[in-house]
Amino acid sequence: MHKLRTFAFTQWTIWILVSPLLLLLLTSVLSESAEAHARHNTAYASVAALKSRLAFPKSFKIEDVRVTDAGAACINYRARDGYGYQDRAQAVVVQGAVTQSDAHDGRFEKAWNRQCLGQSYDVTEAVDRFF
Repeated sequence: MHKLRTFAFTQWTIWILVSPLLLLLLTSVLSESAEAHARHNTAYASVAALKSRLAFPKSFKIEDVRVTDAGAACINYRARDGYGYQDRAQAVVVQGAVTQSDAHDGRFEKAWNRQCLGQSYDVTEAVDRFF
């Protein structure tokens, strides 16, 4: 009988020692997931903002979507122009402000160089499933 109590005591002791480590592991897994979730939400909102500005939104096809830590979405896409041709284009979306590659005043190049040339996360697959 004495051995059973010792065994039960050691089991509780092990659980008490291991539980903080399990909690730490679980927290780190969930925090990474929360960051990915935030990136996906940024990408969804950015693609929706871009799509709403297109003349022919039904022809919109995503090629590549990347999100930076600063919250900018860098989007490579295809869409039909006014003549019916499928054109490739790019856009930078920062907090709902869309700058497209057809802007000829230099705003796009400045935004692309500032926002999209650094480290970014590829969220193309998630956005492609959503749109």
